[in-house]
Amino acid sequence: MIYTFGGRNFYSFRDAFEMDFRVKPQATERDIFQTDARGQKCNSVMGIFGANASGKTHLLQALGFLQWFIVHSAQMKPQEGSWENMAFLFSEKPDPRTDLFLEFEMGGQHYRYELSVDDHRVVAESLQVKRTRFAVLFERVWNGHAYDFKSQDFGHNASQVPQRENASFISTALLLENTFARQLDAFFSSCYGNLWALGRSDRHDPLTSNLIATARFFDEHRDYLDWVNHRLASFDLGLQEIEVRKVSVPNMEGKMEDKILPFGIHRHGDRDYALSIFEESRGTQALFVLLRYVLPVLKSGGIAFIDEFEQGLHSHMIPCLVDLFYTPKHNPKGAQLVFSCHADYIISQMEKYQIQLVEKDAEGVSSTFRLDAVKGVRNVDNHYAKYHAGAYGGVPAF
Repeated sequence: MIYTFGGRNFYSFRDAFEMDFRVKPQATERDIFQTDARGQKCNSVMGIFGANASGKTHLLQALGFLQWFIVHSAQMKPQEGSWENMAFLFSEKPDPRTDLFLEFEMGGQHYRYELSVDDHRVVAESLQVKRTRFAVLFERVWNGHAYDFKSQDFGHNASQVPQRENASFISTALLLENTFARQLDAFFSSCYGNLWALGRSDRHDPLTSNLIATARFFDEHRDYLDWVNHRLASFDLGLQEIEVRKVSVPNMEGKMEDKILPFGIHRHGDRDYALSIFEESRGTQALFVLLRYVLPVLKSGGIAFIDEFEQGLHSHMIPCLVDLFYTPKHNPKGAQLVFSCHADYIISQMEKYQIQLVEKDAEGVSSTFRLDAVKGVRNVDNHYAKYHAGAYGGVPAF
């Protein structure tokens, strides 16, 4: 479970910013919230809204960068660079240092990860666990020549982990099979996002390669395919079911080879007709690929963070997908969803705690706030109408 994340001097966010999933204990218990072992309520779903180029992607990218950096950055070679121009640049003297943080629950414990980087190296990095107060599990700070390092309760071989300048301590510890680093890797690997260190990925766009890869996934995980087929009616795609089959097709050299390909089954009268997924609508293709990533998150209790959630989907699909995260039957382990979206009609189906607004000023500086921070906003208000009327901010100025 994610509690909050944010930072400073990250792309268009020059000043401090935060996206907080937590709600006050007195909030009425209902399906839009998850409650952790410590009694903290957090949003199951949060949506990010704002004008074009306001900074919505950059806000989500902070989460994507942290996920990548924490567990994957050590896969680079020690001399390789991993990030450039990540700091706010619209300034005569740009500050090269970017600060980011993430608070999360894992195994019933509350953790806080902090990271500071400049164009050349990790400047500071730490992981803390909340007991009576936050206690340091590891911390390292660049002193101009090397890292001042200390650790406690981070596994027996923490002191043997190399202090890489271009990689996280956690991802480097993974290479030494540190047991605590492996727990963190399992937690962050249960997350899915289409943003990473350098921007948006096309991994769940309905491209031919992604459709074929998705077919292979569902062929290997028939339980997920059964789930999809039991609920196709609610997605209103006009399909009876989706099948994956082994088919012989010609390759680039003209030779026949076996491929696992997906087919949509249409029932008319008492007959079934199969169409290749490549002949189905883009919306059907987009949903097929997206479910390949969302369903494992629901099963594991992880976090899905998706930029431009509506991309390729029919507008009716978005509420159906959001509702999966509210239903204990489909979301038994408390998975979370955070997304940016231009199809802002979904605001009318969300409460003030779930709506994150992003604005950009005349100097190109982004800022963000949750709707319940606006004085006088009530859940019974028509948030969609008020948002478009400009009462909340975060709308295009024409």
